[in-house]
Amino acid sequence: MNMTAPVLVNIHPRTGHLQNSTYVVHFYMPQKFQRNPPLSAEAQPVELPQHKYAAVRRFGGFMDDSNISVQLSALKKSLKGTGRDKSSASNQHSGRALLYSAAGYNSPFEHENRVNEVMLWFD
Repeated sequence: MNMTAPVLVNIHPRTGHLQNSTYVVHFYMPQKFQRNPPLSAEAQPVELPQHKYAAVRRFGGFMDDSNISVQLSALKKSLKGTGRDKSSASNQHSGRALLYSAAGYNSPFEHENRVNEVMLWFD
């Protein structure tokens, strides 16, 4: 099976930097394989976050820990004054981790015109 897109990474933050976070990587299963997917002991069905809304920021280049952090910070900054910044702050103060995701849409062999996104989920 060829590489599929997007590759969605749910990031469950813990204290400190991204290295302390838990990552769950999801791969899209093309329609023709969905009725009878290839079997794997480690494959799990995708469970998307049960949130109603997402704020999304698109960016280019290769996705890594440093630019995910930078883009997430820029996304949070862009939400200031919208009311969504308060809901993300209340999640953090209530002890609930703020769930966010990153998505990559290109093959690792594509070096130009890459498209990635960070998503901040809200109720």
